[in-house]
Amino acid sequence: MSLRLKFKNKNFIISKRDFLSDYSLVESKRIDMTLSGKYLSNYCNFILNVDEIDDYPFHKNINELKDMIKQKFDTDQSIIIGNGVNGLIQNIIKIFFRDSGNLVTPYYTFNQAEFGVTSFKGYTKRVFCNNYEVDLEKIEKSIDKKTKMVYICNPNNPTGLYIDSSKLLDFVKKVKIPVVIDESGIEFTGQNSVLDYTEFPSNLIVLRSFSKAYGLANLRIGFLVCSSEFNDIYSRNITINEFSGISCDVAKKVLNSSNVKDNVNAIINERKQIEMELTSAGLELLDSCSNIIMTRTIFPSNFIDVLRQNDVSVVPVIDENGGLHFRMAVQDHETNQEFVKVLKKVLGKNS
Repeated sequence: MSLRLKFKNKNFIISKRDFLSDYSLVESKRIDMTLSGKYLSNYCNFILNVDEIDDYPFHKNINELKDMIKQKFDTDQSIIIGNGVNGLIQNIIKIFFRDSGNLVTPYYTFNQAEFGVTSFKGYTKRVFCNNYEVDLEKIEKSIDKKTKMVYICNPNNPTGLYIDSSKLLDFVKKVKIPVVIDESGIEFTGQNSVLDYTEFPSNLIVLRSFSKAYGLANLRIGFLVCSSEFNDIYSRNITINEFSGISCDVAKKVLNSSNVKDNVNAIINERKQIEMELTSAGLELLDSCSNIIMTRTIFPSNFIDVLRQNDVSVVPVIDENGGLHFRMAVQDHETNQEFVKVLKKVLGKNS
């Protein structure tokens, strides 16, 4: 549920959507274009030790993965391993929103942070974008004394648009309050991460995923990079046993695998093919640099239902004026081509 403020505000709307609004609750159809965790390369070789299945995660597994992450990203900041990026988001919410308050986030974004804030009786300011792009100036103006956190995806989800990381760092330094930058899809952009810069403001928290480029979505593992101060707070409030040691072991194997780059390139090539075919079918698309595509074209209100009737699942996106768009994630080649074929058929019938 989203409610416009009683007084006129040009920067944001107040929203209190909860987890019942999550698109993952919608039935998955045969041609499912919603989830963005496909791995189109060959996995590197790894062996699962069945003798460890009945063990809890070893500190050794966890610390080795942390050390590898620090080395790969050349950082001396604290590393926290978590139950996927979404699990880390929910833990951050538990820490910052135990006394309610508000979250400030772009109008179009990954909405799990908003859902978590609502569960703590808080609310979200969904800040209007500038032609679908995140407007940092409006976000800054939307922060008030009750704002506990700012959450920004880069590249953004559902738009796939990238924000210059140096601008994000300048923003973080300016606003002072905790800023969570979710870089789950950063590998697909070919652009700088905020981790590529030597500066790391103490109020910055960076989320990274093993579900997208690394293809470990079903193992539910991710990590965050943060200051030692936030690491201390997190350690006092969150248990260590939220993820498996097996997930840590597999993550260690794939972290430096050259196959990951092959996967990223394969997904980008599939995305470009889909974009070309949808554009030729008359659709306008946002200029994604991620593994997802969002339409600029606005559809009739029943369009998502029509796709479902044709065995296709996509993510509906309602824009700032109530118009219906959809977001899809790149799948394997066969599924992508089936989707394009069905979509063209539906568009032909509805033209």
